[in-house]
Amino acid sequence: MTVPFIDSFRADGSVINLAALEPADIDFAAMAAGLSKLARYNAACSCAAYSVAQHSVMGADALMRETGDAVLAGYFLLHDGHEYLIGDITRPALKLLDHHYTTEHRRRYRNRPAGHLTVAAALTRAKAELDAVVHQAAALPPLKSMPLYARQVHDMDERMLRAETRALFGPKATQHLPSDNLPPPKLTGAILPWGAAKAELAFVERLGRYLNIIARPA
Repeated sequence: MTVPFIDSFRADGSVINLAALEPADIDFAAMAAGLSKLARYNAACSCAAYSVAQHSVMGADALMRETGDAVLAGYFLLHDGHEYLIGDITRPALKLLDHHYTTEHRRRYRNRPAGHLTVAAALTRAKAELDAVVHQAAALPPLKSMPLYARQVHDMDERMLRAETRALFGPKATQHLPSDNLPPPKLTGAILPWGAAKAELAFVERLGRYLNIIARPA
């Protein structure tokens, strides 16, 4: 199968091919800068924007505080690293796309079920392929080869979601989240939105602290 050229801008105006990404294409300084300006929850909270970079730093610090495992903390720091390349596609947006995909498929193919092919499945695959390149660039084994770490990263993401929802939208909002019995994360500070500059510098600092990656802020 021919690999398409899916061009995506770098800050200097050059482009990379998202469909054939190489470890050398990963720019950790650009990742820090991009994630620091990317708002979680579609910037829907009434407070200042809460960035993906801050989410990643606070979750990584919580895992380090709970386990003392810098590699695990590093995996969490990078778990949304692909978003500096493709953005943060929120869960509600993904559900809406899946709904319209299914509706359009049935309309075009006379109500034939769409089967297991969904927008969510395609996005999961795309993220996994990008994550694999990010981990290679960070000199880390693929997360899928480390099931315990993968579970801990996933669980911390869910724990952070619940803690962030309460902090940014109030206790009432947590009623709309799926129930779980996971403990709240052991955060090192309150969830109060940082500015982009603080979030970028914090992300860069954790790259060095947890992964020995030296990145120079833009």
